[in-house]
Amino acid sequence: MGDMLARTLLRTHRAALVARPQPLRPLAVPSFPRFISSTAPLRDSATDGEETLRKKLTEALEGAKIEVQDVSVPHTAPCVLVALPPLLVGGCGTFYAISVEHESFKGLSMIKQHRIVNELLKDNIKGMHGLQLKTKAP
Repeated sequence: MGDMLARTLLRTHRAALVARPQPLRPLAVPSFPRFISSTAPLRDSATDGEETLRKKLTEALEGAKIEVQDVSVPHTAPCVLVALPPLLVGGCGTFYAISVEHESFKGLSMIKQHRIVNELLKDNIKGMHGLQLKTKAP
């Protein structure tokens, strides 16, 4: 009886291993650095939202290298465009990719660096749906 139970359990276990679903592969979406690169924008000039965020960070973090990119999909975009990467359609001001490099970040963990930037932008962040933040020390 014990042998039969062991064989049944072994067969069930093997069947479960074979039937295990494969993990989903991530969609091919441009990486974060591409969103904030100097070649990424398809617009000729920065949006008002980008300028507001850049100005606030520049005033607070003198000498910082700052890049701000509105990567949100406009609310007026046709449904077909919603599936495209935000890079391709440009901004309605609800999702930003921000990169900040500043001397004061030396020796701080990434979490502490992000907290500094989040604190500086807390009033602006309230109206956003998303924020990609990249910080580093020079």
